Amino acid sequence: MKVKFCLFTFIPLLAIIAPESHFLPQSVRTSDNVPLTFTLETKIPLNGGAYITDNLQNVYVWNHCSLKKYDPKGHLLYIYDDRSYGDISSLDVTDPMKIMVFYKDFPEIVFIDNTLSVNGTHINPSRLGFPLTSLACLSHDNGVWLYDAQNLQLVRLDMNMNIKQETGSLMELLGYPVNPDYLLEYNDYIYMNDPSLGILEFDEFGTYYRTIPVKGLTNFELRGDELYYTKANQLHTFHLNTLADDGISLPDSVVHLARVEKNLLFEDSRDTVNVYLIK
Repeated sequence: MKVKFCLFTFIPLLAIIAPESHFLPQSVRTSDNVPLTFTLETKIPLNGGAYITDNLQNVYVWNHCSLKKYDPKGHLLYIYDDRSYGDISSLDVTDPMKIMVFYKDFPEIVFIDNTLSVNGTHINPSRLGFPLTSLACLSHDNGVWLYDAQNLQLVRLDMNMNIKQETGSLMELLGYPVNPDYLLEYNDYIYMNDPSLGILEFDEFGTYYRTIPVKGLTNFELRGDELYYTKANQLHTFHLNTLADDGISLPDSVVHLARVEKNLLFEDSRDTVNVYLIK
């Protein structure tokens, strides 16, 4: 259902100086010692929900079984609401034209397009032999990665839902238990977050590569050879090659998740997503 009205837009209220511009993502980075300003552009209501952003700077907010898509100006564009599978567990917007909606409780995977209209065949992992699928994300060539909590393994399905890769028990492989809560494929590598262990990285065949030593996370994003995450009211840049970890203070005093898309900073603070223009 397309919604034609728009949310109000706030007049910019806040500008702060970033002390070290090279701590910020490459998309907004300038030369060293050049101050940056963060100017509040708009606020988007969370209403107790969660959010994620895509590379087109759209914002997706979901709460229970309802999903709303906003443009960078805070205008409400589309609504998706399907009560068939319970609450939405996660969203993968790596491809804004093919969005994955994952429902953990059933489990069920639904694909929707850029207008939040259902597009494609649903996937029921239980029918494929994975009734305890706890995580899912998009994969290259229209595939899907699942985390099979029953067998403690990652499984990749191709576009025809044939099993292409299985890691086998990660507990047996690693020698210790894992309790992942977030899964993402980027540049043919798979990143699986375990807050107590860090981020486990696998190659496109599901071969374990390493554990990135960043703990206590529930979400992150990847751009180029850098990983961005939020911790203690700072936006951190973790360099995957050098393992250097830089941080910069965020505009708001209480931030649970910050994301950067090109020249915009998104923060969830006090039940809103605050959108800042970075200059």
